[in-house]
Order: sequence, then structure tokens, then C-alpha cells
Amino acid sequence: MRISNLTTRLTKALESSIRRFPLTVLSAFATCITIIIMIEQKRDPSLTLQRLTMIFALSIPITLSFKLMWEKTGRDLKQLLIYYLTSIILIIGYYFIFLNKIDYISTSRFIGTNLIFYLVFLFIPYFLNRENFEMYSIKIFTGFFITAIYTAVLFFGLSAILFTIDSLLGIKVESETYIETWFVCLFIFAVNYFLSLVPKKENTFTKFDFPRAFNILLNYIVIPLLSAYTIILYIYFFKIIITQNWPKGLVSHLVLWYSFITILVVFFIHPIKEDVKIAYYFTKTITKIIIPLIIMMFFSMGIRINAYGVTEPRYYVIIAGIWILFVFIYWNITKQPKNTLIPSTLALTIFISLFTPLSSFSISRYSQNKRFENLLIKNNMLKDGKIQKNPNTNKDDQRKISSIISYFETRQGIDKLKYVPKDFNSSKMNEVFGFNYEAPYFPKEQYFYYRIAPNSLIDIKGYEYFIQLNSYSQEVQNSKEFSFKYYNSNSEIAIFKDNKEVYRKNIKDIIQSAYKKYGTFRPDIELKIEELSLVDENETLKVKIILNNVSGRVDDNEDIRVDGCDFLIMYSIKK
Repeated sequence: MRISNLTTRLTKALESSIRRFPLTVLSAFATCITIIIMIEQKRDPSLTLQRLTMIFALSIPITLSFKLMWEKTGRDLKQLLIYYLTSIILIIGYYFIFLNKIDYISTSRFIGTNLIFYLVFLFIPYFLNRENFEMYSIKIFTGFFITAIYTAVLFFGLSAILFTIDSLLGIKVESETYIETWFVCLFIFAVNYFLSLVPKKENTFTKFDFPRAFNILLNYIVIPLLSAYTIILYIYFFKIIITQNWPKGLVSHLVLWYSFITILVVFFIHPIKEDVKIAYYFTKTITKIIIPLIIMMFFSMGIRINAYGVTEPRYYVIIAGIWILFVFIYWNITKQPKNTLIPSTLALTIFISLFTPLSSFSISRYSQNKRFENLLIKNNMLKDGKIQKNPNTNKDDQRKISSIISYFETRQGIDKLKYVPKDFNSSKMNEVFGFNYEAPYFPKEQYFYYRIAPNSLIDIKGYEYFIQLNSYSQEVQNSKEFSFKYYNSNSEIAIFKDNKEVYRKNIKDIIQSAYKKYGTFRPDIELKIEELSLVDENETLKVKIILNNVSGRVDDNEDIRVDGCDFLIMYSIKK
């Protein structure tokens, strides 16, 4: 294709999007301008400017959705003005009601509202009974990826030009200019070009329009990968059931994202599942066998909630799991499913989680307040609705109370926490509770560094050979007969004789005793040789390992992780 033809095509596409979606294009332009102003200020932007940027960004999906609603119902210009006026009123109302300040709750609602209206944009042209919604969605997703590729090429091309101007012509190009260029490409070019690819009401699609490349990708790459992942998940869950060892927070994420991807795949292959055997059997099987995995996810989250109460992230996992379970049950009990229900019910689920009395904020606030009250009662710290000091509260409960206070300070506002004084904050913990505030909300790691005294005299009596190694040169061959290897992943030393392993030891066994004695309070602890050494033997070798120095971390569960070490191995061969 000639450059002139390509330019003409892009120009017509941009003109088409402006004519069809003028308010959406204007919203994208306003978002770009306000972002550039914030970048140019080179300081913390004012609250008003941040609010304007957010509402302009939110206006993009809102105006787009209302325009598509009008296209679906008719072509009357008076009706179009009503739709435009309604969208503008909604935008202004949201600005003053939900963006009067910017905090965790308002930001969460902003992100969720964007998702709601992008979902509305997706399903509204085909809601509720129009056929081939899946093919329309594939068209939308294809347009999105084409736009993403064009935008990336445009940005890198413009960045190369700016870099060349800076390097060759001596005209200084600030780093902010590259960032601004990206936002221009995103909100001016990408939005306009994507809108030009949005199908019109008169466009129709059938399963024969299913892209061949998409068919191959889903049926011969994605489906086999998902099938293998399903088998691994089942093996993993059987292991959990047998060992009764539930990993912290891992199960829910493993299942949640896997389920979302599975829903997308089943949704996209729906038009061709009767014609392609792989798609047919995958859909028939996966929609059933995934349900036990989702139930296991609920069980895992139940353990976390029982221990730590409900927080917004846990709430989102639970409500997303409920929606996912609904989708798979719906597919199992309905012979002719209407897949517009998938994005529409997802939009409804997001709305419930953000704007209703059953929202994540309300449920989490109630749960954490209840947990707080139970801790106060347990430690005899609540009398006539007022907190009583108790410096003898056990350390674990002190951390839990501090964690709840940290949660309200960072997310809900400390005024939402029951029983505390009006002017309370975490700096007044000792004054109100009788013990100091801790911030256990984020996982802690403590660092250690142990070493023996430099130039220490080492007794090698009773050993025939010795070698000095470190964790950086992980494999050493010091003779034709013996070789040595250090495994960073699990902190183990191995000795090989004639390429056959004859000895293996974990150096954490040496560090454990030093940690129990000295802890991690001092960053540099010089120890005696005996405190950083280990004597061992097996049927082949007599071995002594001395750590010259070792550094690492200890987490909240007192699990040791070695970052680096330098050590000596002395050994002799048993006759």
C-alpha cells in the first residue's frame, strides 16, 4: 500500500470517528490536554486538575455508550440531543458527587465505573436478543489490537525523530516530551482510529466471518494450554487436600485469572463450537470441571477471611468468583445461551461492588469493625463503649489491632473505625491502647550479615583437602576426581566424585543456630569459627564447612533466604 493511500485511509478513518462520536473525541482531547498540563507543571497537580483529568477520561466510555444506545434505538436527532444531555448530566453529577476528593474509595469507583461503561459499550448494540454478539465482540477486539499496534509504531517512530533531533541537531528534547508524545498518540490517534473501526448498526456478522488466524490461535494453541493448566491445577489441589497445607493468597489468584481467561475462550469459540470438534469438546468439558476449582477457591478465601476479616481485595475475589460461578452454571443449564448476559452481568456485579449497601467498602468496613470489637473484648479493653488501656495485650493481638488501624487510615478513613476518639490517629496508640503502633500491613523482612573475624587461623587437622567457594561461582572442578556445586535456589552445597553426587548439605542449617542466638538486630556480627561451621560425614566423606561470611533475609515466618555467601569446604575420603 502506498504511503499516500495509507494517509488518505487514516485521514478518512479519523474524520469518520469525529463525525460519528464527536463528544467522545472531544473528551479524549480534553483528557490529553489536562494530562500534558500536569506533566508541564513539574510539581504535584492541584486537586481540581486531577479531578478534571479523571472526569474527562471517564467521559470517553460514557459518551460512547450513550451514542451507541441512540444508534440502537433510532436516528431521531431530538432523541440524540436527549442522549447527549443525559450523558453530560451524568458526567457532571459524577464529578461533584463521587470525585469531590481523591482517595482510595473514589479512585476504586473511578476505575470500576470506567469498566462498567466500557462493558456497556461492548454489549449495548446487541442487547438482548440480537444474534452473533460473539462475532461483533471479535471485531471489536481485533480493532483494539490493530489500534494498539498502529499506536505503538507511531509512538516509537515519533520518539525516534525526537531522539534524532536531540542527538544530531543539538536541540534539547526534555524527557517529559516523550511522555507527552505517548499521551498524544494514545488519546488523539488511538481513540480516534479505534472509534473508526467500531461496527455500525447495519453491519452484520456470521460465523463464516470468524478469522482463520483467531481460529488457529484459540483451538490449537490456547485450548491445549488451558487443558494442561487445568490438569496441573487439579494435581495441585489434590496435593493441598492430602497435605492440608493451604498457601497464602495463591490459590485464589491461580483460579481467578484462569477462570476469566477460560470464560473469554469459551465465549469466543461459541460461534464455531458445533463445527470444530476441539472447540465442542473443550466447551462441553471445561464448563463442568472448572466448577470444583472455583469452589476450592471459595474455601481458600474463607480461610483467609476467617483469620483476617474482609478487605476490599478479598471482597473482589469473592464477588468475582460468584459471577464466574454464575456464568459456568448458566452455560451448563442453558442450551441456547445469550452471551450478552456475560458482560452485562459483569457490569452489574461491578456496580454492586462499588455503589450499593453491599459494596466492598461497606462490607469491609463492617467486617474490620467487628474484628476490632472482638479483639477489644478478648483483651478486656472495651467498657461502656470506650477503649481501656491494656499494655499486657499479647504481641499478636497488638499487631492485629495495629493492622486494623492501618487499614482504616489508608483506605476507609479513621473516622469510620468504631470506639476510637474523634481526633485519634496511629501516633496516639500508646495513649489510647497502652501499647505502641506497629505497621504489620506490609510483609516485613529483616536482614542479617554474619562473618568470622578476618585472617582467622583455621585448623585443618584431620582433613586431606580444602577448597574455597562462593555463591557467585556456583560450580568448580578442582581435580579430575572431585567437583563442587552450590545451588542458589535452595542454598545447598553438593560434592561430586567422578560426576556422581556423594554429599549434599543445606547451609541454612549453619545459619539457623546463629540466627537463633544473635537475631538480625546488628547488621554486622563477627562470630567465632565454631559458630559458623558444621562438621558432618557420610559413608564416603568426612566434611567440615565454614562460612567466611553470609548475608540474607528472614521473613515474618522466620524462613531464611540466603542472598550471598563465601565458604570453605574441608574434606577427607573415607577408606
